[in-house]
Amino acid sequence: MVVEEYIPCIIYSGGRNIFELHFTIPNKPGQLRRALKIFSEHNIDLVNISTYSLPDWDRAPVFMFADFTDSDVSIEDIKKMLEQTTGDKVHVKVHPPKRFIIGELAFPLYIFPGVRCLILTEYNFREMIKGFYEKMGETAAVFLYHLAYSGGKFIGKYLAGKLSLKDEALLTEVLKFYQACGWGRVKLVKYNPKKLKIAIRIYDSIECGIFKNRDKPVSQLIRGHISGVLSGLLEKEVRVMETKCIAKGDPYCEFHMEKV
Repeated sequence: MVVEEYIPCIIYSGGRNIFELHFTIPNKPGQLRRALKIFSEHNIDLVNISTYSLPDWDRAPVFMFADFTDSDVSIEDIKKMLEQTTGDKVHVKVHPPKRFIIGELAFPLYIFPGVRCLILTEYNFREMIKGFYEKMGETAAVFLYHLAYSGGKFIGKYLAGKLSLKDEALLTEVLKFYQACGWGRVKLVKYNPKKLKIAIRIYDSIECGIFKNRDKPVSQLIRGHISGVLSGLLEKEVRVMETKCIAKGDPYCEFHMEKV
């Protein structure tokens, strides 16, 4: 089972009285609950909360958007209560009621410690890809493939060094990267690298979903990235070819490996 996940760096406010807050809590069981109790006691709705910690961290960062519209206390009072409870300074950004609220307290963004990431909306990504093809024609396909190939090769080698796995078990874990980062839902359907028999399916590809009614597969960015991942894991130059594609009406995109 998979469900939608929201990464709300931008919040639809609907004219509500929403504040952005950041503070840290001692990295011990029960400390987050102590802090959140303050909000529930004063009828403050938590629109979003994000926290992260590792076992060796002394304190864990907390980011949130909180709706004070129906509360009987001020943000200043809550700030004081939180500082007394957490033992740390609380940072607040005031967002006047408007349609959207854009986060200001978090930067840079990390997917895990030491590895920065960026977020692209589907609309932004779609227009970038479409615009690239409009300007460059089919030459864009070559650029997209090779652009992504190097990134995929790095990710393959990086995760192989972090995970104490090998062969099919390693590839299965590495492929989870694509779903976790919003590229599409991935399934490994065949694994026999000695015979160059590796097949991967991607459902709801964010790249191929851009295009409709095509007579051939259109993935270049994701195809290049998967080719790089497999090259990094197998330590030899390989590529994948897309044999099925949602852009031409197939239920999923499917990629098969071949040697370069």
